[in-house]
Amino acid sequence: MRRPLVWSYGLALFWAASLPVMAQLGSSAPQANRTPLPPHLADYDSELRRPDGRVDTDAMVRRLKELGVTTYYWLVWHAATDWDDLKLFLPKAQAAGIEVWVYLVPPSESPPQYGGQYSEPYRLDYPRWAEEIARLSLEHTNLTAWVIDDFYANHPLFTPVYLREMQARAKRLNPRLAFLPLMYFEEIRPKFVEDYREVIDGVVVAYLQDREEIERTWSILNDADVAAPGEFSYPWNTPSREGDFVLASQSAQVLPAERCRLHFRERDDFTGPTAGYHFKQLLVDGAVVWEEDVAGGTPTWRPKTVDVTEQVRDRANVTVGFRFIDKRGVSNFGVRWRLSNLRAEGLQLAADFGEPQRWKASRRGAFETGFDAAVKAGQRRFHVPFLSMTAGDASEFRQRHGDPATPERIAEQLRLSLQAWRDGKCDGVVTYCLDKQPTSQTFPLAQKLFREFKSARPEAASGKP
Repeated sequence: MRRPLVWSYGLALFWAASLPVMAQLGSSAPQANRTPLPPHLADYDSELRRPDGRVDTDAMVRRLKELGVTTYYWLVWHAATDWDDLKLFLPKAQAAGIEVWVYLVPPSESPPQYGGQYSEPYRLDYPRWAEEIARLSLEHTNLTAWVIDDFYANHPLFTPVYLREMQARAKRLNPRLAFLPLMYFEEIRPKFVEDYREVIDGVVVAYLQDREEIERTWSILNDADVAAPGEFSYPWNTPSREGDFVLASQSAQVLPAERCRLHFRERDDFTGPTAGYHFKQLLVDGAVVWEEDVAGGTPTWRPKTVDVTEQVRDRANVTVGFRFIDKRGVSNFGVRWRLSNLRAEGLQLAADFGEPQRWKASRRGAFETGFDAAVKAGQRRFHVPFLSMTAGDASEFRQRHGDPATPERIAEQLRLSLQAWRDGKCDGVVTYCLDKQPTSQTFPLAQKLFREFKSARPEAASGKP
């Protein structure tokens, strides 16, 4: 029999205590006794520092209170004294009613792989970090969770076995201390959830592109029905060979018409300059009629119109296909290509992108696709809580969403996550590197949004189907 979920202190405490129960619940579990979540509205990094390089803990508490957040993610990385400054910050944050999560960098952001700074003093000894954070959380009860950045890029180290031992060392000291990896939306796949859901207490996910993305992520993390998306992807940390590809195709009837055109929207999430590797293509009867390199551009939706009149002339039926192909092999170059709003002039298509299961998929190599896949029926066996991290920094926003990286656009993206939280499609929201200087133009916009949504209460822990 399911007991009511009682919130004793904060979101992270509930996760750590309730996850074993939640993981065993089936879809028939009663919903009526679920208590609404308290607000988890958070900020991360961009700490204010004194001229001597130490964190200005008084100024930080003051600005966080003004911002209206309930939690601050304390990054231990920028200075060797960050761990010591955390101990000074914790009692001041507790007096102000602010929870604190410790945030560490992984091996990929530490020497010798990157730069010259570690998370000090325990560096890459994450089991030791687990113990020391747990000990500190017993002294300061507002320290409720910890996070490791870029978790999945480092999963060869952070295996489920490694995490199980790491978690055991922390929870032997404080069973209520929660651990959450930082992930990216494209990394939230059913296999990750099946492999890791029993050794994590939730997940922080960055950076939301649109509501469709958060809906799919919620479905995966709640074992709900998951419709395969109309997309292609290539995983990071995976080598390919020249000519590796994935293709989704279908037949189309040629209709009497003066012109035949295909219209669609597309976008990919790579905005860097690296060119000559991944290519997006539209094919008619195997011939390339449109092609673009993923290099450059922005991750926003772009409309495309391709005239295929000559390719279909004097034919009754043709095969239309979208292909993602490598013209040169890669070693570590992940990317996702999404498609939507397919329509045709002069052609009768068998299906649009809303029915990916009606397309035929073929591939060579490690490319993945949601085409040719039926809806995955969920069993509601578990709920993995997650927080949506949204870019509060102009440079990070520009990388993820393109120009203009204005305060207004940053605020609109924050609003998108807050609306999803209000609707029960995530368990909280955190801003990434929000500028907290008095001259910040983004701070007052975020402050207004946090105040607007702070009184909102999302649906219960598992949300609505």
